[in-house]
Amino acid sequence: MNLRASIPLLFPLLVTCLLLGQGLDPKVLRQQPTSAWPTYNGDYSGRRFSPLKQINSTNVHNLSLAWASRFSSASASVPITIKSTPLLVNGVLYLTAPNNVWAADVRTGRELWHYQYPPNTGSTIGNRGVGMYENWLFFETPDSHLVSLDAKTGKERWKIEIADPKLDYTSTVAPVVVGNHILIGIGGDHLDNPGFLESRDPETGALQWKWWTTPRKGEPGIESWPDEYASAHGT
Repeated sequence: MNLRASIPLLFPLLVTCLLLGQGLDPKVLRQQPTSAWPTYNGDYSGRRFSPLKQINSTNVHNLSLAWASRFSSASASVPITIKSTPLLVNGVLYLTAPNNVWAADVRTGRELWHYQYPPNTGSTIGNRGVGMYENWLFFETPDSHLVSLDAKTGKERWKIEIADPKLDYTSTVAPVVVGNHILIGIGGDHLDNPGFLESRDPETGALQWKWWTTPRKGEPGIESWPDEYASAHGT
């Protein structure tokens, strides 16, 4: 094998491998999305807007299909519907459906890895996506767990219960990363339970703080409710 002659052929492949292996630079989260879509809304503004101008009203009609891929789960008892906003970081798409996370090459649609959470009794109404911190991904499961994955391999790092599955909480949101905080939310309207927002440590999943949507006994604002029962049930 002529090594010198092979270098021009190998170089693009090496660059591709390096790019696919890079983690998320936190600075990207504070910028308008151009070469990446690193969080659910694109950036912290929540506008879901990119300042790129290559595609506009004068040429959008020239777009054509680049690729189409089917992402499936072997253990799904019902057809999977993808309702998530994919993240795009360093050439990799990260997308979800209830109990499932996939990574795919943005240029070809080729699946890079697939993580499947064990079957459970939680509601599979939908999942809005993952959050990303450096080389780690975070997503909520139908049975109210927060799971962290290695973004390079899809291997599970840890999982933590964030609400009692027996209380029929709804866990569908895409986690939002702010600094070293993983922000997640839970809804409990099915059984008239109060929802909450909480922050978790990206390293360990440890609880940093928790805020209930209606005040609890001893908390500011409880005096505005007629009694504790009304506050606990949001009515």
